[in-house]
Amino acid sequence: MSQQARILVVDDEANMRMILRAMLTREGYHVDEAADGLAALAALERCGGEVHVIITDLRMPGLDGMGLLGRIIEEYPGRPVVMITAHGSVDTAVEAMKVGAFDFVTKPFDAGDLRAVVQKAVNTARAELDLIEPGGELNACAQACRAKGA
Repeated sequence: MSQQARILVVDDEANMRMILRAMLTREGYHVDEAADGLAALAALERCGGEVHVIITDLRMPGLDGMGLLGRIIEEYPGRPVVMITAHGSVDTAVEAMKVGAFDFVTKPFDAGDLRAVVQKAVNTARAELDLIEPGGELNACAQACRAKGA
């Protein structure tokens, strides 16, 4: 992975993608966009999974945010997924976190709060991805730590 963190923004609303791109680009991130879950998976495949964090809307046509979350966890381990939605409920947030979402943010969101969540997710991704070899296998150091129960 390159030094500049790469963020994939997935939302069916073009204006929301534009707002997130502008905010994250100002923070120094490289930002890619996708209009739905299937386009996000295609983008991940094109770049070989070289993405640190995925920010996805919950409700989208086709493959929605929860479906995308499941696929990312299965196919691209170590990539934190931040869910965003205007239709959030406590039950939905709890379900997303149980499935493996890194965080859940409701729209309208505070830009400073979202920036903090993204930075924390990037830091987590970098730490996780350092432990994973290409192909999804744990590297020798990570295997030794897991064996010792660390």
